[in-house]
Amino acid sequence: MQVNSAVRRAKYLSVIVPVAAALVVLHLTAQGPPPSSQANTSAALSRAVGPFIRQNCLQCHNSSLPSANIDLGQLLALLDSLARRHDVWQNVAYQIRVGSMPPAGTPKPAKADADAALELIGKALAATPAATAPTVTRKVASSTPDWLTFSYDPERTGWDRAETKISKATASGIRLLWRLQTDTVPVPVNRYETLTDLVVANNVPTRGGLKQIVFAGSHDNTLYAIDGERGTVLWKRTYPNTEKPPMAASGNCPNNMNATPVIDRQSGIIYFLPTDGKLRGVAISDGEDRFPATSIVPPYSRNFSLNLSDGRIFTSTARGCANAISEVVGISVNSPDHTISHFYTSPGKASGPWGRGGIVRTPFGWLAQTADGAYDPAAGRWGSSIVGLNMQGIVTDSFTPANQEEIDARDFDLGSSSPVVFPFDDRTLVASAAKEGVIYLLDAKNLGGKDHRTPLYKSPRYSNDAMAFTLNGMWSVLSTYADAQGKRWLLAPFYGPAAKHATGLFPKTHGVPVNGELMAFTVEGTGAHPMLKPQWMSADLDLPGIAVIANDVILILANGDRASIRLPGGRGRGGPDGPGGPGAGRGGAPRQIPLAEVNPAEPGYERDAAWRASQLKPFETGGQKPGTRFTGGRDTMHAVLYALDPATGDDLYSSSDAIDSWNHDGNLAVSDGKIFLSTWDARLFAFGLKKK
Repeated sequence: MQVNSAVRRAKYLSVIVPVAAALVVLHLTAQGPPPSSQANTSAALSRAVGPFIRQNCLQCHNSSLPSANIDLGQLLALLDSLARRHDVWQNVAYQIRVGSMPPAGTPKPAKADADAALELIGKALAATPAATAPTVTRKVASSTPDWLTFSYDPERTGWDRAETKISKATASGIRLLWRLQTDTVPVPVNRYETLTDLVVANNVPTRGGLKQIVFAGSHDNTLYAIDGERGTVLWKRTYPNTEKPPMAASGNCPNNMNATPVIDRQSGIIYFLPTDGKLRGVAISDGEDRFPATSIVPPYSRNFSLNLSDGRIFTSTARGCANAISEVVGISVNSPDHTISHFYTSPGKASGPWGRGGIVRTPFGWLAQTADGAYDPAAGRWGSSIVGLNMQGIVTDSFTPANQEEIDARDFDLGSSSPVVFPFDDRTLVASAAKEGVIYLLDAKNLGGKDHRTPLYKSPRYSNDAMAFTLNGMWSVLSTYADAQGKRWLLAPFYGPAAKHATGLFPKTHGVPVNGELMAFTVEGTGAHPMLKPQWMSADLDLPGIAVIANDVILILANGDRASIRLPGGRGRGGPDGPGGPGAGRGGAPRQIPLAEVNPAEPGYERDAAWRASQLKPFETGGQKPGTRFTGGRDTMHAVLYALDPATGDDLYSSSDAIDSWNHDGNLAVSDGKIFLSTWDARLFAFGLKKK
């Protein structure tokens, strides 16, 4: 934002004074105005304050750069903006009044100009009430035997509430049912995943009758439909992307299709996002096009699990891949115009939501859990926060840890995971954990209290005594369920050993975990004052994936990704030299600040510079250090599927050597008595009970 010359300011005053008089007349004569009068008042306000906003605000709040997700050009053009965007006008007035906009480091408007604009906005707001709309409160989706989205449901609970065949009584009889090698060729630079996480639909009408179909996307834009009973390919569709990537492939930015697809069972469409950035939808029965390819994100950007609710799909971009700005993107798939919303979590690559669960639904909207970056909401910077959005992608609430600056300096950002949402007592709660090793419980309707920094509950640190930013803490995703007695449980898969002080808090343990473990808690107290009570800790898991609750058994994968040391270079998170290897950025040579992360031309860049500088401090004074892979537990060079007793954490089943590759994310899909997973070698596996 900037102020133009005194000449332009004089022109602005010559326009604003007569229009102000007209607006005052409207205010005096319009008591409870009808809609047409509201439109007139809005138009008069836009004409009056438009010059001020264009001179001082529009540079950072426009359709190309809607900082803090505010497009003031759109606001000025909206006929009934005072009714429909009452809250935005209030926010504009507040930011001008307290002097936070334009931000520090940019020229400020003359006080007389600002005061005149404030008076006009204030009177217009007083004359026009905000449009009222019924509060939309969603209920938790009913149980389904299908696995339609990441971690079963839009709340990311991981609780398959319809499973009946797999149980504690039958778990010991789980066996490998089939294995399928797809024709996708893995790429060593992408040591994390070759196939997306899986989704499943049952009783799908096909030419061969009703089928259970398992869907997987490949890194190179192929969508596979697999017969869940036989393990054969029913159909596949490939979408070549001939556009050249703007940057070379790397571990963090491998230029691959990454987002977990999502199925709309009502319409029979599976939606997926290839590397050209175009959302596509095809029929689950035969792969025929059902939704027009629609650009929603930059090509080759890094996107995370699609989530669908109320006819709208949300995803995110993160890590600056393809030079994309970090954002939350929503698209209406049911409306004819397929409207798209963009909420930018920073002006650059910082603060991207990159947890595997992507954007998570609550009864009141959506949640984005962001990575490290500067924290300044008024300037559109949301480092290490949980941001609440409405269906239009506009901020409604937020929570940021009180020690956010320390978290970011040590690279303990919240972005390594995504939240889980569940009912408890008289409220809906949000549970969140990340690299620091603590767990937060938040009120989904009031995330951080009045100051947006206060959770309902913060646990002690259960992981990461090493205070390292890799291979410790939460890199997976929490899961939750209610047992037969109605007791609410929370399952937390942490990397690395448990914190020393925490081990004695669990009544039931299974030796001393080395590589990682699943911790089980019950949620106690009331909705207003919840707390977590430790119950049991699993045996060692190398490394723990995402727990799935199926009937009365817990399923979890030890992902085995230390096997990635076999790939050329032999490093990555599983390598012998730590997370980066010598001279390879994180974990190696001294870290450098990419120029794209601190742009002196960007208003407020000083905050970005301070954030990045904090990460270069020595570890002893609050900076960061990488972790190293642990050994001496149940170390494995391939994934291992475990079934656990939910009451004790005892092993009920192990797949032993049945899986011959690794799965970095450790995600499962469970449906109608079968457990599906994919591996880095582009293979799919199905486990379940042998038919008698």
